[in-house]
Amino acid sequence: MTFVRVPLGLHKSCKKSLLTMPCIYTAKYLLPGNAPLIVGGALLDLDGRISEVAPLPQLRRAHPGVGIIDFGEALMLPALVNAHTHLELTDYPRWVELAGCHQNPASFVEWIEQVIRVKHAVPQENYPGSLGRGIDLCLQAGTGTVGDILSYLPARKAYHGCPLRGRIYLEALGQDEKFIAEALARIDSVLGEKSIGALELGVSPHSPYTVSSEYLAQLFARCRAEQLSCATHVAESSAEIDFLLEGKGVIRDQLYPFVGWQEYLGRVPRQRSIAYLHSLGGLQSHNLLVHGVQLTQGEVDQIAAAGCSVALCPRSNARLDVGKAPVEALLRAGVNLALGTDSLASCDSLSIWDELAFAANWFAGQVDAPALIRMATSGGAAALGLSQTVGNLQPGADTGFQVLRPASLPATGDLYDFLVAPGRGDEVAQLYLGGAAVLPDRP
Repeated sequence: MTFVRVPLGLHKSCKKSLLTMPCIYTAKYLLPGNAPLIVGGALLDLDGRISEVAPLPQLRRAHPGVGIIDFGEALMLPALVNAHTHLELTDYPRWVELAGCHQNPASFVEWIEQVIRVKHAVPQENYPGSLGRGIDLCLQAGTGTVGDILSYLPARKAYHGCPLRGRIYLEALGQDEKFIAEALARIDSVLGEKSIGALELGVSPHSPYTVSSEYLAQLFARCRAEQLSCATHVAESSAEIDFLLEGKGVIRDQLYPFVGWQEYLGRVPRQRSIAYLHSLGGLQSHNLLVHGVQLTQGEVDQIAAAGCSVALCPRSNARLDVGKAPVEALLRAGVNLALGTDSLASCDSLSIWDELAFAANWFAGQVDAPALIRMATSGGAAALGLSQTVGNLQPGADTGFQVLRPASLPATGDLYDFLVAPGRGDEVAQLYLGGAAVLPDRP
C-alpha cells in the first residue's frame, strides 16, 4: 500500500496539492450523505473531484497503482454547510466592548440597535481581519461551504485565497431613494466580479422591514432575470409581523425612530411577511429564506409550492428569544431545510457541529438525527444551489470531506445520534476541499 501525504496549512497559505495523480482516501467509516454508511469505505480523487465511492477493496482492485491515504479508526463524511452566516462580524464580541455597549439587549429590536451602534463605532478597516478569522473558524469546525452575508463590500479581499465553497450575498437595505441608488451602484460594481475563488456572488435584500418595497421588487426582479442567488431574512420575529401587518409595535415605535425612518412609516404593506414577499416577486426558488420562525401552516405550504429553501438558525433564535421555527411542519410540507450559525453577534460559535447539537435538543421530538445531518450537508448545498458539487460524497462532486477522529467510533446503528451529540467539532482531525488538506496536523 502506498501512502501519499498531502500538504497542510491554514487557509491563507493553503494550496492545492501539486500531486495531480489520483488518490484513494479511506477510513473505517465513510458516510457519503446520499447513500448508506460504508464500513471500510473509500473514495477516489481525480484532480480535486470525486471519481468513485465504494468499499476500499473494490477501489483497490480497480485502481491497483493508485496511492492510498488511510485515516484508520476515523469517520469520513461531507464537509458541513453553514448556509447562513455573517463572517465579517466574527470580532463582534470584542467590538461590543470597544463600543462601550456592555448591557445585554433586552429584546430583538434592542439587539438590532446594538448591532447598528457597534458597526458604526468600529473602523471599517477592521472588517477584513474579522472576516478572515471567521473563515478560519469555519474551516477548523469542518465547514467547507458557506452562505455568507457581506455588508462592507471592501472586506471581500479577505476571501482571496480562501478554500471555502459557497455564496457571498451582498447585503442591500435602505428606504431613501438616493441612498438606494448609491448602494445599488456599489453592489453592481462588485457583482461584475461574478465570484471570488470558489465563492459565487449573489444579493441579500436584508428583510421586508428594512428595505423599501420598490427596492425589494427591483432586487427580486433582477435576481430572477439574471439567475442571481438571493437570501432574505424573513419572519424572524413577532415584531416583524406586527409591523408589516398592522404597522404597530417596537419596530414602528423604537427601531424606525432610531435610524431616522419615521417618514417611511406610511408605507406599511398591511401583509404578513410571506404574503408581502410574494407580492413583490420574492418567493422564488433561488431566494433562500432565512429564519422562518413566525410562519403559519398556510405560509409553510406557500413556501413549499414556491420551491424556496429555509435556513434555520436555532441558536440565534433562542438567544434573541424570537421563537422556534415550525420545523416539523416545514419537513412535512417538503421544504428543503438548511442550518446556519448566523453571526457571533447572536451566537456563541461558527460551528455547525455546535448548531446540530443544539438543534437536536431544541427540536427534540420534531426532527430525527438523520434529517438534521441532511440539513447540515445536502440540505445546505441545495439551499445554496450547489447540490452537484458539495453536500454529498458522490461522483462528480468536489473532493470536500472532513475526518472525525473520536476517542472511539460508535456502533453503526448509533452513528447519526452520535453525530448530533455535543463535542463533535472538537474531533475534526482534517478537512479536505478540492482534494487539498486545509488544516494543520492535529494529534
